[in-house]
Parts: sequence; structure tokens; C-alpha cells
Amino acid sequence: MADPKFFPRSKKLTLGQISDLTKITLPISADKNRIFLDISSLDKASKDNICFLDNKNYIDQFKKSKAGACFFKKDFINVAPKNMIYLVSENPYHSFAIVANAFYPIKDITTAGIHPKAHVETSVKYDDTVQIAPGAVVSSDVVIGSKCLIGANTVILSGVIIGDNTVIGPNCTIAYSIIGSNVKIHNGVRIGQDGFGYAQNENINLKMPQLGRVLIKDKVEIGSNCSIDRGTGPDTIIGEGTKLDNLVQIGHNAVLGKNCIMVAQSGVAGSTQIGNNVIIGGQVGIAGHLKIGNNVKIAAKSGVMKNIENGMTVGGIPSLPINDWHRQTILLKRLIKKKNGK
Repeated sequence: MADPKFFPRSKKLTLGQISDLTKITLPISADKNRIFLDISSLDKASKDNICFLDNKNYIDQFKKSKAGACFFKKDFINVAPKNMIYLVSENPYHSFAIVANAFYPIKDITTAGIHPKAHVETSVKYDDTVQIAPGAVVSSDVVIGSKCLIGANTVILSGVIIGDNTVIGPNCTIAYSIIGSNVKIHNGVRIGQDGFGYAQNENINLKMPQLGRVLIKDKVEIGSNCSIDRGTGPDTIIGEGTKLDNLVQIGHNAVLGKNCIMVAQSGVAGSTQIGNNVIIGGQVGIAGHLKIGNNVKIAAKSGVMKNIENGMTVGGIPSLPINDWHRQTILLKRLIKKKNGK
């Protein structure tokens, strides 16, 4: 499945090891010592591969798959191929991800050191486990934790603090920020620049000083070309375990809770507070000064213009409870058909 030139596999796994990792009970007839060599997609898998099914759109591939073992929900047992080891899971994708990480673990930094073409101020604090790539600039009074990587041509401005085991990709700019441990920041990210704040008076737009910071908590991942503005006075905060896809915009003073997911091209305007475990679909726009509750789901391309209570699923422009949105869409189609005489 993976090109070994780019993604070398670390080891083989026995079926027993896979069971231990995922906490899944094996069929009685399964051989715990059977060896699996890799993960794979359903349609490309061989008898030495393990795969998963969690979407009924791939049932046909599942029925024809030659995979040696597969994670899937119990609902699909009746259509599973007989030559396959059934790994019944309540969350097949999560189980598959655990095994994928065992085959392809994140690499530790093996070539620590400061490249001669990097510029690191003498007041920077770091240890000999840190790697700083060519062209990087690290300004005064920055603190870098152990086993961190600063990518090529990345600029870290004065006073930034970076926790342990954090990876910052090439061509990033980070200012006025405190970044936690085990954070991954992909290429081209901008963190800590001015928020977009102006006081209007007749024909004058007077810029409001942006005096806050950006706080990135532990285990956050930030996709390529995201932009996170620093706060006006309160801080902009990205909660622990939250994942941002590519091209996400976070406005000043915004607060994202723990374990949120924001899909590409979505944006949050200033001073909005988002709870924990919120899922925001692609190209969603969220207005400023709102409160989004915990465990909320927002459908792709939605426009959120008012507060959302805990546990709600919404969609549309302006966003509505998901069932109301579906009814509205159906009614609109009927009205159009009626108008056109169909």
C-alpha cells in the first residue's frame, strides 16, 4: 500500500499482537501466530494484508476483497468473504488506525543538531536533541523543548515557547505563541500574526492593538497553510487534541475546545467559543462572538450565525437543525417543480 521509499514499514505483526493492540476478540478458529505484513485498501489487499470497512459504499469491494483479515461492524458479517478473518469492531476505522500506527510509527528525530545555514540567536534555550533545518531563523529568548524539529525556512519570533516532541514544518512563521508538547504543525502555517480588529469612526478605520497570544495545547495538529491570529487582549486558544485540516482560519480571541476537528477551508471569526469534541465540515463559516456547545456537528458549507446548543447537528445557510434543513431543501425542490409545471 505504502511506497517503502517514503514510508518504510517498521515490523511484521502477528494476529495475536493485532488483537492485543485493538482489544478485539479473535474468532475461535483464528491462528494467533499468523503473520501480517502490511495494511491495505479493500481492493488492493492480499492474504498477508489487513484492511477495514466502515462505509456501505464499499460493500462490493468488501465482498471481493482478498485481504487476510478485516475490521468491520457486525452488521456486515453476512456479506463478508469466507476466506477472511473477521475482526468485528464497533469502530473499524479507529481499530485500523491503531494497527496502521504500529506498522508505520512516527519516526523519532535521528539527526539532531543545528544546520550551519540556520540562524539561532544565542539567547535561545534548547538541548542537543533538537533539530533545526537550513534557512530557519529562531529569534531571541525562544525556548524549544526536547526532541523538537524546526523545518527549513521557518521563522520563530522572539519569546515563543515550544514544548517537547513538537514538529514544525518548513516555511512556517510563529510569533506571540506558547505551543504545547507533541504538536505537529505542517508546512506554511502562520500563527500569532495580528488579528483583524478595527474601530470604525466615520471614514476612519483605527487599528486596535492586538495584545494577546496564541496558546496551542498538547497533541494539536495544524494542517498546511492554516492561519491563527493572536488575541486582542484575551488569548486565542486551540484546545488539547484538536486537529485542523489545511487552509483553516482562526480569528482573534477564538477558543476551540478539546478534541475538535475542523475540515479544510473552514473559518471561525473572532471571539467565538467552541466546545469540546466539535466536528466542523469543510468550507463552514462561523460568525464572531458566538458560543458553540460540546459535541456539535456542523455540515459542510454551512453558515453559522447564532449559538448552537450541546449535541446539536446543524447544516445550511443560515445553519438550522439538520432535520429542518433537510425538510427545507425538499420543500424548495417541490416549489421549484411546481413553478416549472413538472
